[in-house]
Amino acid sequence: MKNKKKIAISIISLSLIIPLVTLLSKKEITTTYLSDNFFLVSLFFIIIGVTILVLSSGFFDFFQKNMKQLMWRRKSNEPKEYIPLSQIFEKKPVYWLSVGGTLLLISIIFAFLS
Repeated sequence: MKNKKKIAISIISLSLIIPLVTLLSKKEITTTYLSDNFFLVSLFFIIIGVTILVLSSGFFDFFQKNMKQLMWRRKSNEPKEYIPLSQIFEKKPVYWLSVGGTLLLISIIFAFLS
């Protein structure tokens, strides 16, 4: 429940801030400018969400383990503690992807209106 409230607050605040920043940077607001700005902000959120999703899936754990073993051999023979990337990025990317997806949907709506 707390996560849904955080998502809703983020979407509402960004939906109010983006047109305000567009109005301050340009003298007029057009649907094309709004669509572009909403798309750029949504792209930021989607990139972070997809990165967390890929790292938490365990895709790079094997590569990371082999690189750590290679570095351990060069420095000393004592193996150090190994924490896989999938455990470091245990957070679910729901927040990032839902905010980015909603802003992308708003951007597409503005693109169709222009």
